[in-house]
Amino acid sequence: MLLFVLSYSQTKVKGVVYDELDRPVDSVRISFKGTSISTLSSERGKFMLSSEEEHSTLVVTYEKKHLVREIPLDRRVNRNIEIRLNSEKSLQEITLIGKPKKKLSKKENPAYKILQGIWKNKERNDIHSLGSYDYRRYTSINMGLNNMDSVLAKKILGDDYKTLRKVLIKDDQEEEKIAIPVFMNELTERIYGKKNKERIDTEGERKSGLNEVGRGFGVERFSQVFNEINPYDDDIRILDKSFVSPLSSRGYGVYQYALKDSISEGGHMVYTIHFFPINSGDLLFQGRFKVVDGIFAVTDIWMKTTRQINMSLVRDFSVEKHYTEVKDDFYLPGKSQYEGNFTLFSKRKDEMGVYVKKEINEYEYLMDQPHDDAFYQQKIVQTKSDQFEKSDEYWKTSSGASEDTEETLKIIQGLRANKKISRVSNIITIASTGYVDLFKGLQTGSVWKTISSNNIEGLRLRMGFRTYKTEDDKLRFNFYGAYGVDDQKFKYGIEGIYLLSSQPRIVLGASHLRDNLQLASRLISPSDLLPKSSNSSSLIRRGENYYLSNVMRNTINFDWALNNNLHINLSAVHQQIESADPKLFSMNYTLPNSSEIQSKLNDFATNISLTYTPGRNVYGYGVEQKFGKLPYPTFMLKYTRGYKGVLNSDFNYNKLQLLIKENFFLSNFGVLNASIELGKTFNTVPLPLLSPITADQSLSVVPNSFALLNYYNFTTDTYMMGHFEHHFNGFILNRIPLIKKLKWRSLIFYRLAYGSISQNNIDINKSSVNYIAPNNTVYSEYGFGIENIGYGNIRPFRVDFVWRSTMGEFSGLVPPSFGVRFGFKPGF
Repeated sequence: MLLFVLSYSQTKVKGVVYDELDRPVDSVRISFKGTSISTLSSERGKFMLSSEEEHSTLVVTYEKKHLVREIPLDRRVNRNIEIRLNSEKSLQEITLIGKPKKKLSKKENPAYKILQGIWKNKERNDIHSLGSYDYRRYTSINMGLNNMDSVLAKKILGDDYKTLRKVLIKDDQEEEKIAIPVFMNELTERIYGKKNKERIDTEGERKSGLNEVGRGFGVERFSQVFNEINPYDDDIRILDKSFVSPLSSRGYGVYQYALKDSISEGGHMVYTIHFFPINSGDLLFQGRFKVVDGIFAVTDIWMKTTRQINMSLVRDFSVEKHYTEVKDDFYLPGKSQYEGNFTLFSKRKDEMGVYVKKEINEYEYLMDQPHDDAFYQQKIVQTKSDQFEKSDEYWKTSSGASEDTEETLKIIQGLRANKKISRVSNIITIASTGYVDLFKGLQTGSVWKTISSNNIEGLRLRMGFRTYKTEDDKLRFNFYGAYGVDDQKFKYGIEGIYLLSSQPRIVLGASHLRDNLQLASRLISPSDLLPKSSNSSSLIRRGENYYLSNVMRNTINFDWALNNNLHINLSAVHQQIESADPKLFSMNYTLPNSSEIQSKLNDFATNISLTYTPGRNVYGYGVEQKFGKLPYPTFMLKYTRGYKGVLNSDFNYNKLQLLIKENFFLSNFGVLNASIELGKTFNTVPLPLLSPITADQSLSVVPNSFALLNYYNFTTDTYMMGHFEHHFNGFILNRIPLIKKLKWRSLIFYRLAYGSISQNNIDINKSSVNYIAPNNTVYSEYGFGIENIGYGNIRPFRVDFVWRSTMGEFSGLVPPSFGVRFGFKPGF
């Protein structure tokens, strides 16, 4: 009982001190009346005060002006106190802000009319409403480790600790914490726009990191956390999630709004509106914005996710944007700051984690000075990483960078020689890439593919190598070797790719492969070089996996990028395919108009594919580019032509395939991932050249495959497959009492397959597979899943419950009618 009383009596106060321009004010003393418990506001204006006793009055003192003010406290925990000072540094306003206990109707809430004004004037306040515009933009992305305990920091940093302590102590913590920057990327641009045309010229770029830029700390994943954020949009995309904007026309259904302030500035009334998520677990923000009456333009907005948000590995996201009046009654973005904090175990503010901070400064706006249309069509294409390098003097005088940038860069450069920091960086590099440096220029990996198993090889051991000097290597070789304990055979693959031209971007590649592959689970791919993932083996599986093909394949590949997201790929492939174990799995066939049985296929074919990926984030200037983690649509058309007689090839044939993948973001209702694949083989061919419906016999969740089918249950020469999976992102489970505390997220899915097989292909089949196609009834799988399963802030697990439709006939064993599948994918 005593412990309960002490907990109940504790008083906590937390807030920020601002001036009349919403700038933070330091050195303001905050104390509980009648006690010596006090604190000073930090350089960012933040303060936090707590006591084990119950207090009802807060004393605010600005000693420089001999100013004292008392504030009554009406609750034990006060998390969002705002204290404002006017230009004479006197106390102007003190606001205790908490989530309203009752949501007001639209008629009762004065904030609703202001929101209506924002929606009505959204297009008027958009930069594209101008006849023309021209401005400069500076962007910096800073990544590192934060909330490092001072004791640990001293052990790791040694003599570097004192330098860090002066610059990067987190000032809103009761206990001293250290942030260590490990990577910074800066970019300066000039933007020109007119109506629906826009030209962006890169002027300067600078990168700095503890190790080779782009490798450590998951830079390729984390540095792309934030795209440009426009609060006027209905939805805000961060990572692969969609947040409802507080300025959205749908916002009143998911937020509570409270009008807290209205003052006169420059002849206009300026309103301050606070907003709170109705359901704190949803993908929403909490914060405030200021809006000018009449034109209903937002001048400032601050928003941050709550601690209860249903995201894994994320502690919080924050967005701060300040708008500047570029001409009478027209406001455009000035300075913006986005920050993401990522932790492994909990969302506690003091847990050590990774931060990503993006700062944007948009300035020197020029209006109504248009160029001719041809000007906006010109583009400066970046073809190498150092193309826009500038002198240090440029960055000091012309970039628009903040004052802290140079100090941060000095810290990064100074820490490069710190061996302990380098070890931490290397460990995270291995975890994120799977590759380990053997010596300069050569790596081994991926460590995640080392061990697997199947019924032919038994335990399969694999080791891979790749040449690697920098991210921008123009030439790269990949090699792997694999050994099966049961079949005692060595398999291997080798590949070389070379960047022939940067503009236009042309990549030449060649590969040689001798390995066992599972052709009944292959997916359409633009390239026929080494497969990027092994589909022949898994450690945990159901049923038997004897249906492996032994493949010898030589490939020459030519890839031409019309732009970063539009590629034409040409390849020539010569391959020999036979069963990996003819005693257990036969792939026999007869040639047309012949009764002689063949067991090995000789095939020579050419492929041409067109791939379009609008909106995909592409970066890197070497032979291998990397892609951002934000979802993007894919459209792929592939044509394959087989040539009988060329290199003893056995068949003439034509095959056409089409893939469409799209992600539909449905605001707070989640995201629907959809894909459709169509294909047709126009001539008579044996089993290795047909199109089995993609099956998967592992117990894992495998995208774009059918979890309950056995290999070669269905074989087609004409097919259609569809996969539809909707992730609710917590929309349903966040609303169920008790269940919502688990932070689970639900999903539903539906998969279908339809196809046919010609009589000519059936007639030449002499294999152990009986050709059955789902041509009378659509085969389908459906079910639901639970994801975001785990503990604390790490929730990588997923469980799917799968059912299938009733079918009359299958080739081989009848697949189960129900199954449970497990997924492991660290994500957000």
